[in-house]
Amino acid sequence: MYTLELTNPKTKEVTTHTKDWVSAKNLITALKLNNEVYQDEVERTLGLVNYVAGLFDIKSDEILEGIQAHELMKRMYEIYYKVLGYSEKKAQRLIQIMQDVEMEEDLD
Repeated sequence: MYTLELTNPKTKEVTTHTKDWVSAKNLITALKLNNEVYQDEVERTLGLVNYVAGLFDIKSDEILEGIQAHELMKRMYEIYYKVLGYSEKKAQRLIQIMQDVEMEEDLD
């Protein structure tokens, strides 16, 4: 099962969105994200957010307003890697590597 928890920033109420079935078509769309050429990190991030929003049949703004900034990429990649069939352990390792690289870039 795929889950996405979003917090209403005004009321702090948490809404859990679930998806029991992810089609092979969603997998192909996820794979296409890897081959997309993005102009910058903002465009790449929005591409991932749009993908996850489509997966849960919600609007991208719901995600962008319902997840704290420091958690956005981690939560998006958790779902993305699950669609790709990665084990939870491998997905967490890849997310940690991604976060480490981002931290190193910030220090430069």
